[in-house]
Amino acid sequence: MKKIFGTDGVRGVVGDLITPVFALKLGKSVAKFLNKKQGKKTVLICHDTRLSAKNLQDALVTGLTDFGIDVVLGGVMPTPAVHFLAKEKAFDMAVMITASHNPGEYNGFKLITGDGLKFDEKQEDEITNIFFEDDFGVLPETKGSVTVDDNLIFEWISFLKASVGDTFVGKKIALDCANGASFFVAPLVFKQLGAEVVAICNFDDGKNINKDCGSTHLEKIVEVTKQNGCDFGFAFDGDADRVNAVFGDGTIFGGEELMFCCFRFLQENGMLKTKQIVTPIVTNGGIDKTLKKMGYEVVRCGVGGKNIQQAMIEKGISFGAENNGHIVWGDFNKCSCGMLTALFLTKFAKTHDLKKVCKELELFEQLNDTVSADDRLKQSLGTDKAKEKFDKTKKMLKTNTNQNAVFEGVSRFIVRPSGTEPIIRLVVEGEDKSQLAKVMEILKNILKEL
Repeated sequence: MKKIFGTDGVRGVVGDLITPVFALKLGKSVAKFLNKKQGKKTVLICHDTRLSAKNLQDALVTGLTDFGIDVVLGGVMPTPAVHFLAKEKAFDMAVMITASHNPGEYNGFKLITGDGLKFDEKQEDEITNIFFEDDFGVLPETKGSVTVDDNLIFEWISFLKASVGDTFVGKKIALDCANGASFFVAPLVFKQLGAEVVAICNFDDGKNINKDCGSTHLEKIVEVTKQNGCDFGFAFDGDADRVNAVFGDGTIFGGEELMFCCFRFLQENGMLKTKQIVTPIVTNGGIDKTLKKMGYEVVRCGVGGKNIQQAMIEKGISFGAENNGHIVWGDFNKCSCGMLTALFLTKFAKTHDLKKVCKELELFEQLNDTVSADDRLKQSLGTDKAKEKFDKTKKMLKTNTNQNAVFEGVSRFIVRPSGTEPIIRLVVEGEDKSQLAKVMEILKNILKEL
């Protein structure tokens, strides 16, 4: 089956995969998907600060309205705000035009249900089939309407402040907005809660989104946090569905440390529905070890927000997280939210030393790397040849059933194709860092042979 969706929506280079023609066709596909049910339908469309957003939005709107779908334009807005508003304002669906943490030359589309959830694979497959069938039906007599509502963002701001239920008077917070969707919201909310704010990369000219800043480039937030004597620094990605954090001395929170502090905040406040959390397979196994001692179970899932969402829904779990700054506060919002993470960590720090909290976490050594990969190499990972080579390597690792392992200090490895970039991600984990490097080299050599 042909595919247009990756790990998190549709994403690609503007002018290559992502064009106004593509957006128009996607709009028609979404319209046919919605029009299966009777009645008038309304879709919320928002975007981050990329220069390409306007043309893509115009084409998407045309595809929707030509087939009778009403559209509300919310303007620049973080992705979690769109999830919140989709459900809160009873939209039939929402679309966020963004490429998240990718550079400015990328863009894409995230599809959101009326319940504020990411489209699952079944829904994505249905949209994909409509897209490639290229039969969108007969145009209705009446086109859909287009309304602009610049006030929707303030409903989300009110929600954020109410969720915190506290003030940050006396706190000094550094914010790196990645020249993206949080450029306006993040400084405003922290200021309204009483914090002194030092904001950088908070421009919306669309030229420099994620460029040497934000959650994937922490050098600036480290420097600004230290130089200005801030209590914490937070760096968002382009659509603010994730955030990374630094302590006042510039020390960076590790990905697992960030999610553990968030877990502990919910635990301390009695806000976990079950004694479980959800996290992908790539998260450090130390999370399982630490939480087991505390009486909690870690439920593993595939990489990506929709896999976390599915596992949380299936098991009724209220907290899920990835080790890259995506934190899902299930009882507050249905997707990962950088703003809630930054706000709740700041609140938690009023009563807890977060460095001490981080020390409660017992992590294994982990080595991460990437290999450039075209579609052919990515697809080769599913071949018998690849499976045989990787299975042979697994038998060399130290596991409960292999007491004669070649690599005694290595417990597991992961090889997975990125759903958003032309790379294959490699993870090797265990107790002996020197052994990890040896296994990593073996994995890279296998990929060269495929």
